[in-house]
Amino acid sequence: MTRSNVLRAALFLSVLGQISLWGCGLFKPRNPEPGGGVPSDCLTANTPDNVVTNVLAHYAAVNGITCYTSMLDSSFAFHPDPTDSIEALPGIFSGWNRNVETNDVSNIASDAKFHAAFFDSQYAVQVLSSDQRTLTRFYAYHLIVRSSKPDTLYQGRADITFFQSSNAVWHVTEWVDHRDASGLRTWGYLRSLYRFGF
Repeated sequence: MTRSNVLRAALFLSVLGQISLWGCGLFKPRNPEPGGGVPSDCLTANTPDNVVTNVLAHYAAVNGITCYTSMLDSSFAFHPDPTDSIEALPGIFSGWNRNVETNDVSNIASDAKFHAAFFDSQYAVQVLSSDQRTLTRFYAYHLIVRSSKPDTLYQGRADITFFQSSNAVWHVTEWVDHRDASGLRTWGYLRSLYRFGF
């Protein structure tokens, strides 16, 4: 072996050793970019509980919008509390479907003020259809929005209907919002503030 071949081999082994010692991350998965793709922590929607977890974890999160909206059925409809509907600008809640919800939650996420959503309890017994493919749950909820000091609290009740499609995946088909006795604004009211540009 010539001296130049020995030097090349030594240089190659040196570089290879440094790469393995540094752990440069060439083959490690990267975190998803904000707004791109479904985050890795988006649970498979094979149970209503997984859908709920995804809704709460990803609502209005810049890197979670795709996960959140994938939980909504193509037939999704949002229905506001009747008083919210009366007090809102004319037509603000009209035709609230999956496309409107997607744009609305994107607007909320871009405002960078949304903090967290919680389902505190179920205020009524859930209803399961005889074929066990349609489930309605009745949640008491609260939301925290960091728009001012102190944080703004929204609170109310949500009747959420889930449907299991033929491929065993569950989606939200309907969301009916209600005020509660707290006197606080609802999730529907928050949504109404961000329906613009579409």
